[in-house]
Amino acid sequence: MAYWIYVAYGTYLVTYLTGLTFYVRFDAKKRPLRRRLLGIHLIMAVITFITLTSAMALYAFPSAAPYPATHRRSTMWYDARQHRAELKQYQATHSGHLPAGLGQ
Repeated sequence: MAYWIYVAYGTYLVTYLTGLTFYVRFDAKKRPLRRRLLGIHLIMAVITFITLTSAMALYAFPSAAPYPATHRRSTMWYDARQHRAELKQYQATHSGHLPAGLGQ
């Protein structure tokens, strides 16, 4: 999980340095910024916002469902166990004779 916060801060740093470079090269020299460069910087700002928000959400809202314990059995195991118990009960009450199609 810590990996994503480093990715987010990395994208923030790259976006910040790019914006600072654009400011020094264009605004400080009173030259107009090309639309393509402005578009690249805006896309980088959106990506930075998404990564920072996502990385912080990992810390703010930890996993709602905890990891299942390894000693627990699956629900299918309980269903199969219940089915076997019902089958044994049916066999006991019906003299061990199963209707056609059951128990094959």
